[in-house]
Amino acid sequence: MMQALDLNDLPFLKEESLRAFHWLLAEYPEANTQKNLDPGSQKFVETKEEIPFPIRWKTEQMGQILEWVVSDMGSVTLRLGGLEGNRRNPAPIFYLSLRKSEEGKFLWTDPEGNPIPFPDPSIHKDIQNRIQLYVDSIS
Repeated sequence: MMQALDLNDLPFLKEESLRAFHWLLAEYPEANTQKNLDPGSQKFVETKEEIPFPIRWKTEQMGQILEWVVSDMGSVTLRLGGLEGNRRNPAPIFYLSLRKSEEGKFLWTDPEGNPIPFPDPSIHKDIQNRIQLYVDSIS
């Protein structure tokens, strides 16, 4: 059973979302989807300004352009990022959210509510499996 969130949880959720974003960006770097863009330029350079949420960037995996979306409410979504991703709300390929346990501890969980170790290198296999499932479904 999970606890409801309250206003006091919002700063923590935002902080954890930023931590997840930095980890994901390092693991799944931004793809150079605009060919005329300088390959060395990154959209997310560290500045004193706050990065606005939701944070979005495209990455290339298994020959597919995918988009990561990180919200300040503790959710991480990987979805289609090419032409299909331009639809209003493309279906998620991979999704995690922060939930608060009865003990008041925050856990990253999958859509079914199962705790997932994140950010943790063990998550790569789950992400790759989900991408492979999508690639198999379109081929």
